Formats: sequence, structure tokens, C-alpha cells
Amino acid sequence: MVTSRREDRIDGELSEGGGHMKRLRIVGILLLCAGLSWALMSLAMAGADSKAAVQRYEGQIKSIKVDKCGLQPGSCEGSVILAKAGSGEEVTLAIRPGTWLKRGAQFVTIDELGVGNRVQVEAVQLPGQPLQQITILNSAEGD
Repeated sequence: MVTSRREDRIDGELSEGGGHMKRLRIVGILLLCAGLSWALMSLAMAGADSKAAVQRYEGQIKSIKVDKCGLQPGSCEGSVILAKAGSGEEVTLAIRPGTWLKRGAQFVTIDELGVGNRVQVEAVQLPGQPLQQITILNSAEGD
């Protein structure tokens, strides 16, 4: 006599596919947990203190280089060479699009800066970048 699988089970359910679905469900849950762990770890790392220290410079602009500009004001990027007040030592600083360039109470763009302007600058060295990046630049009115 040939017995079917249906008769072997007490609940009368076919066992084919049941184990496979269970394994797939477990793998799915494990992948979901791993993804959530990775996301939480990423958020924790993003909130960690940055190692980039803000450097303050004050001096006179010796040179301005505009590398490229977009169509909107404030979308230019380039660099300035600044002669530090007191020492005359020069430092090259990058200006990225969206950098705050302020003259008095007005915001200006990189192309409105001029050689000889006296400025106060805050800059940071970002990992993987060759130049310190200006975060805020203040220029005295009338320069």
C-alpha cells in the first residue's frame, strides 16, 4: 500500500514548501535586522564629533582664482591666497559654492572680492581635500 504524505501528518497539511518558506522568512528577518543595525550605526557616526578644527585667519587677499561658476549667484568656486596679518605668511584657501562671503551687512560673491581686500576668515581642513575650505569670510566695508 502506498501512503501519501497527507496521511503522514496529523494536521493534514502538505509539508512541501513549508520548510522552504520558513527559511526564507528567517533570512528576510535577519537581513532586515542587519539593515536596521547598519542604519542606526550610520546615524550614530554622523552625530559623532568632527575632527575638523576651525582655523581663523585675518589678512589681505593677494590673489583670487575662480575655477568655475554656475548660473546663480553664489554658485562659483575657487580659491584665494591670503597674506596673514602680522607675519605676511601666505595661505591658500578654497571657496566652495554656498560659502558665506559677507561685506558689512551684505552678502557678496567670490567675483565681488578684490585683491587687496582685508578679510577675516574661518576655514576647516576636510579629510581628503588638499586645501582648507573657507566656511565664513568677512570683508570690511570700503575694501
